[in-house]
Amino acid sequence: MSRNLYSVLGVNKNAETAEIRTAYKQLAKEHHPDKGGDPEKFKELSQAHEVLSDETRRRTYDMTGSISEQEQAQAQNPFGGMGMPGMPGMFSHMFGGMFPGGPMGGPSPMGGPGQRRREGKSPGKNQDIPLRLIDFYQGRNLSIKLGRQCFCKTCKGSGGTSSRTCEQCGGRGQLNQVVQMGPIQMVSQTPCPPCNGKGQQTLGKCPSCLGRGMSHEEKTMEVKVEPGMMPGNTLVFSGMCSDHPSFTEAGDVTVILREADEDDIDTARWSREGSRLKTTVTVNLTEALLGTIKMIKGHPGYPKGVPIDISVGIQNMSVGTFPGLGMPIRGTPRHGDAIITVLVVPTEAEITALKSNGALFKAFMPAATSAVDANATVSLNVGKWTT
Repeated sequence: MSRNLYSVLGVNKNAETAEIRTAYKQLAKEHHPDKGGDPEKFKELSQAHEVLSDETRRRTYDMTGSISEQEQAQAQNPFGGMGMPGMPGMFSHMFGGMFPGGPMGGPSPMGGPGQRRREGKSPGKNQDIPLRLIDFYQGRNLSIKLGRQCFCKTCKGSGGTSSRTCEQCGGRGQLNQVVQMGPIQMVSQTPCPPCNGKGQQTLGKCPSCLGRGMSHEEKTMEVKVEPGMMPGNTLVFSGMCSDHPSFTEAGDVTVILREADEDDIDTARWSREGSRLKTTVTVNLTEALLGTIKMIKGHPGYPKGVPIDISVGIQNMSVGTFPGLGMPIRGTPRHGDAIITVLVVPTEAEITALKSNGALFKAFMPAATSAVDANATVSLNVGKWTT
């Protein structure tokens, strides 16, 4: 289900369980298939009610914004609902905990207030940040504000006002189960259901978080992009994910630097390959023959343009290497090379001048060699050239 569950039932996020149930009953009557309602809409209402009316599942949904983890946890429990008491604990005892999680060997993967948490960090998340070429060249500092769910500081994530020792397990968090298999009697331990294996039962409802065990807070990530960093480089911010009821530590946020589309047409003509910058420059026939100085715009280190010397008689598709005009090399004062390709494109005026003054050009230019004998009679093939 991708829609917000609270919106499905038409209630706000702080609604009491009784209000949620009332809203569901009213909408269920309206959309029930037996009364001509939409079956898919009714299914959506029922699923929203099922999650939000269960305190544990509601806390998990409030924290993750999704019910996929809950459905996955149920799908991963192949023994759920099979009516085989003692079997999961027996397998856990026999195979040394080969089946962690859920009833087969540990706390439920659902987690939640008052439930045993696994040691370590929860799964992390990735965040892409698009940057322009100038940001990678000069470096940039970014402050990114993010909202996260954290364990309530009042109840420390329990959701209650106090706790007491579980009467059923005596505070051990485990119950012994005896399984008789023919002449063999096996004793295994399973998490205590009333206290979810914690040994303590939560009482009351925390006034700060209304029993959810979670609260909202704002944090800021200071992202420092160093000159010379590349698309695909990552920055890790430890513990910046939301707290997860199934883990003792919050996961990490990994910032991934990405290349953004350039708004400036001149900058868009430059491309990057590692520490090198590549572009093309167009010259006319006169400039190619006599040489010139071209000012190439769009270079991230030269706002007014970078001057490039075009040598006399340069040929079309000539490639020049210019040391130190490339990208900064991260962590050093050095820069890479700029690779510039020359495109020779005669102007219309130059083409007209060549046609009308062909004899004059031939008088001072070296004699052209022909592949065809001047005295031979041949049929000349004339085609149409495109540029």
